[in-house]
Amino acid sequence: MPFVWVMLGSFVGISAMVALNVFLRLGEPARLSSLDEAIERLDTDAIGFRAGEGVLAEDGSAALVEEAGGRRIGLLTAKGDEFVIRYVGPGLVRAARLSEDARLTIRLNDFSFPPYTMGLADAAEARLWADKLNAMQE
Repeated sequence: MPFVWVMLGSFVGISAMVALNVFLRLGEPARLSSLDEAIERLDTDAIGFRAGEGVLAEDGSAALVEEAGGRRIGLLTAKGDEFVIRYVGPGLVRAARLSEDARLTIRLNDFSFPPYTMGLADAAEARLWADKLNAMQE
């Protein structure tokens, strides 16, 4: 009989933790609300990052921001409830592929950063960013 009480107590405890996480919204994925937020995060991560042109994914899950002068591109991608940031420079891009529906897939020469696909609102803008990224291949 004690085993049943232990199992019941475990079930109630785990259920309470799950309910608390849902109530506090701790499981919601990270999203950017604007390009300005992406720029602020990039500047916080690398003090002195001077932002130029940028683009935000349709769903707010990623952003690309060119550094003034065009030497690097800041890439933010959502990973769970946080963002992963990479500063893409010459030699770091393996490929940037564009699909017909303006989805840009970025592959870096960084084994810790898996290929990432972001949807952009405008096909011409997606082509522009694919070209900028592919220009950074060596």
